[in-house]
This record gives sequence, C-alpha cells and structure tokens, in this order.
Amino acid sequence: MRQTIVVVVLAALVMLSMNEPSYAARDKSGVLKARDMIGRKVVDTEGKKLGSIKELVIDPDQGIVQYAVLDFGGFLGVGDKYFAVPWGTLKMSADHKAFILDISKRDLKKAPGFDKRNWPNMNDQGWVFTIYKFYEVPVPGDAGAAGKGQAGNP
Repeated sequence: MRQTIVVVVLAALVMLSMNEPSYAARDKSGVLKARDMIGRKVVDTEGKKLGSIKELVIDPDQGIVQYAVLDFGGFLGVGDKYFAVPWGTLKMSADHKAFILDISKRDLKKAPGFDKRNWPNMNDQGWVFTIYKFYEVPVPGDAGAAGKGQAGNP
C-alpha cells in the first residue's frame, strides 16, 4: 500500500513538472498527435490562460474531433470544472504552444460546464444545442445559423 502511494505521488509530480507537451514528435507537415494536444494550454485572445485541454472527444461516425474538454478553475484538481468546447472554436497560437479561444475568463465562467466525475451524455441533442449555441457556432449537420451565446466567433 505504501509503495503504491509513493508511485502515485511520483507519477503526479512528473506530470506536474511537464509544463509543455513535447513538440519533438510533431509531424513535419504540421499536424499534431492527440498526445501533444492533451495538456496543451488554452488562452484567450490576449494570451491569458483559461485552462488546459484534458480530453479530445471524437465523433466515431464522422471520424472528427467534436470537442476539446477544457479544464478550468480549481486548485490542484480540486474544484475544477470541465467545459466541452466545440473544436472549431479553437485556433492554434502563432508559436504553436497554445490554443486560442475567443472568450474572456468571465464569460467562460458562465459557459455550460460539468463536473469531471459526472460527464454529460454528449449524444443528447439538447446538450449539444446548448453548447454550440453558447459558443455561437452552428451545430454540426445543422443547416441553420448559429444561435446567440456569450462568446464571439473566433
């Protein structure tokens, strides 16, 4: 039991010491591997940190990244909240070290989020509509225009 705790603590320290993902594995064409995107910081348009990418949610039918799950708030993993951010709202920074999301920290606090231990049903069309409406982007497969939300179109 004691050895298990030591191993878990050491693993956590190693993870915390890794400020930026490794860019050595980046493909020469400029594409990124999923492991290089997970953990990458997300900043607002002024470069202020909003959080980091915890997961990528892929639509298995279409084979595309649907959402980046953003970890925001809390301290050392306590009290933080997750946000499913539509993939199309994120832009890569010029130095390729962060993703840019065109939203203020104040508005992000108003975004529909969820507890990291209680994920929503991401197939629920009501939930999908709420997310895309907030970020003012069209729902995938929806020919209609985007709804009114809190964030501007990046």
